[in-house]
Amino acid sequence: MSWMKEHKLIVTSMIVFALCIGVLGVILVDMIDKKAVSSSETVAKEDNTIAASQQNTTKTETNNITENPFGSNKTNLSEEDILNYMHGMSHQKVVAEEKWLHYEMTNERIQFLISVVENDNYKNGELLLDILQRWAEGDFQRADKDHNKIWSLQGGNVGEATGVMTPEQEQQYLEENKGSIQ
Repeated sequence: MSWMKEHKLIVTSMIVFALCIGVLGVILVDMIDKKAVSSSETVAKEDNTIAASQQNTTKTETNNITENPFGSNKTNLSEEDILNYMHGMSHQKVVAEEKWLHYEMTNERIQFLISVVENDNYKNGELLLDILQRWAEGDFQRADKDHNKIWSLQGGNVGEATGVMTPEQEQQYLEENKGSIQ
């Protein structure tokens, strides 16, 4: 005890020094944590920027399609034109008693129609985009329902789709209608 009294200044200095080291340690850990959070936020922002850039590039590429791939010079399409193209393409995917519009379904045509619908204000634009975007992703599970929605908008009363073709049925359709598919 007497030693502590004699060296009170040294003991106090050592305690203050230890506290300073502890405080500095806490400050450093906090700074490192903030730097790590900042870095991860920067990486997340960069990822979002890259994703947005890719999305804009895809949209720009889609919007740059100006030539009508349906064999027509017409690029300013009415909603009825779009419905006719979509109706004719859907015949490649659906089972129906009557089919008299035949357009081959291609990614180029789907992208063209997406571009046209996105860049205009059509009465049924949301529905058309929903269908076209699923088709662009290769999703034809509801092609019969898609056909019937389009068919119904056109006032259809003959040729309602009753199912989705198998790949074999689709190939047979393409072969049987080779001369009439545009």
